[in-house]
Amino acid sequence: MPLALRPLHPDVGVEVLGCDLGQPLGDEQFQSLLEAYHRHSVVVVRGQSLAAPAQAALLRRFGTPKISQRKEFHVPGTPEIGRVGNTRHPDGTPSAFLDRYGNLWHSDTASDQHVDGVTMLYCVMTPQVGGDTLFASMGRAYETLPAGLKARIDGRTVVHNFNQHNDYLLARNPGSAQPLSAADRARWPDREHDLVQRHPVTGRSLYFISPTLVRGISGYSDEEAQRLSAELVAHATRPEAVYRHKWQVGDLVFWDNRASLHSASPADYQGGQRLMHRGYAYVQYA
Repeated sequence: MPLALRPLHPDVGVEVLGCDLGQPLGDEQFQSLLEAYHRHSVVVVRGQSLAAPAQAALLRRFGTPKISQRKEFHVPGTPEIGRVGNTRHPDGTPSAFLDRYGNLWHSDTASDQHVDGVTMLYCVMTPQVGGDTLFASMGRAYETLPAGLKARIDGRTVVHNFNQHNDYLLARNPGSAQPLSAADRARWPDREHDLVQRHPVTGRSLYFISPTLVRGISGYSDEEAQRLSAELVAHATRPEAVYRHKWQVGDLVFWDNRASLHSASPADYQGGQRLMHRGYAYVQYA
């Protein structure tokens, strides 16, 4: 039986109703979940009780889990799942990665050669104030892009680099995580992708850009590339185009990193605690 769905925004996002992801899904139900993921780019399933191994098992239904570089924040015994938030160990050191400032639009696979990836975020703790996550559709962004701007990006490539992004985060959040080792940094060279793409399942045209990772855009100077990147992201993330997710404990949200951008909101929780379990998986299409 197909899953019941409730749209969350005209452009992006759908809620799946009456689904228990703590139990293995049958093939028909998983196919329904996958179709919702492709069609809406962002999927919300509320009211879950999801241990980290169960979240990792669901990730593996989508593809090959990507192990986070920030090993100090892995959930013990489940390296596929990392901790994000403001929680601390008894000795006062961070037990989860925190971007204090948020408002950083990005795709989690822009620094990878394989850009088809799902991110899953499960809410363990959430503050009464703050901690929302924002999403925008890159297919809808391309469809509504002015003709002159489309002409400027068609046929171009964009170079992204994870180390540049990581350095940017650590500069904004000193002491929030350990610097990456030279060996870890060497694993993340520049990645060049088509700026305008077609989604491999839906065939929908979109543009693929993650602003803090951008090293360059073909045919443009470094300064021009940064201005163009900012212009493209500003168009995609116009207030009316954004779905804002207000978290509840037990929410699982997962999204298509080729087809969407996402951003945290600033981490001003007014004394509250936030803890998310995050996982990624590479999705392989035929």
